[in-house]
Amino acid sequence: MTETTPTTDPIRLLTSLRAIREYDGRPIPDPVLADILRVARWSGSARNDQPWDFIVVRDRETIARLAGVDGSAGFAAGAPLVIVIALAGGLKLRESYDEGRVSERMMLAAHAHGIGANTGWFSPTGGAAVKEMLAIPEGKWVRSMVAFGYPATTGRPGKPDVRKPLAEIAHEGRFGEPFGTE
Repeated sequence: MTETTPTTDPIRLLTSLRAIREYDGRPIPDPVLADILRVARWSGSARNDQPWDFIVVRDRETIARLAGVDGSAGFAAGAPLVIVIALAGGLKLRESYDEGRVSERMMLAAHAHGIGANTGWFSPTGGAAVKEMLAIPEGKWVRSMVAFGYPATTGRPGKPDVRKPLAEIAHEGRFGEPFGTE
């Protein structure tokens, strides 16, 4: 039996994705960034509205400023690449769902290339600061970004890869009826 890598085994690719918060500083190659953006472009959205614009940020000073706005994106200060997601500003509930979908797809595209990623979010005041910082037009709204980088080999140890058993979280037919077996 041959050993598979995350990129040759699609289920392993999906289950091995982790939120990476520490990066080694190497830049992300342009072909990899193009793949990430291509996957983002083809992500599904409600009614195929594609309610997003992607602002690619590679300038270290700007990334540090983004990491410092109100919200939860401080980890991004060490990332060589950030993509801020600007949403259309129409139906925010629906756009929030689409924002999550596209964020995860970008993270998976990066992961397929051995690049780590993590999402960060901005408070309403932080989002307003980001809009001003990146010249995002009135009417659009900003709530999140994805930071990318090669995972650091040193730093704080991660949490163990522990997941609840399926019998505890998956139900068949109705809540409380366990789904199959592991």
